[in-house]
Amino acid sequence: MEQLKGKSSALMIVVVVVAAGIFYFINGGPGSSGTNGSTNRPSGAIEMNVGRVSYDGTFSGQVVSTGRNARKGLQEFGTDQKVRLRLLDIEPPPRFGEKCWRDESQKAIEDLVGSRIWVAPNNVREQGSGTFTVYAWNRSKIFVQEQLLRDGNGKIIGDGVSYPRYEDALVAAEDEADKADRGLWKACGVS
Repeated sequence: MEQLKGKSSALMIVVVVVAAGIFYFINGGPGSSGTNGSTNRPSGAIEMNVGRVSYDGTFSGQVVSTGRNARKGLQEFGTDQKVRLRLLDIEPPPRFGEKCWRDESQKAIEDLVGSRIWVAPNNVREQGSGTFTVYAWNRSKIFVQEQLLRDGNGKIIGDGVSYPRYEDALVAAEDEADKADRGLWKACGVS
């Protein structure tokens, strides 16, 4: 009887550990952002379908017309049609002249964004010419800007971070890539 109790206790521990591991990976796993809570995807995030990333780091996006935040998304963007999007606070890949890390940066944006993003409400800015800058999270709930910077696939734009809520996370991610000599920091001699 004692032997049976010992086996069932061990089995219960294994089940709990496996369940915790599954929960961990469902919620982003080791590459997830937002450990301090400031970069978690906002609960009222606007869901958008997106298209291919252009050479300049922009991509098309269209508010998903169903779901609980669809109306908010239509209000933020003022349309249910496709719009041009750019990642807020991230310097776009170089367009002309120096092309160091342009293709790699474009691919990294494409890989992180995929075909659907969630956009922080109240941080959508129209730049003019129909382009909106946004903070974005992907299907895996990864904060796109933070991961691009951490991997060395982008730099914070010259003016700095637009919203204090994200500043610590973005600056820390960029510093980490710089110190580790990742991506454009190594390939382009950026400083």
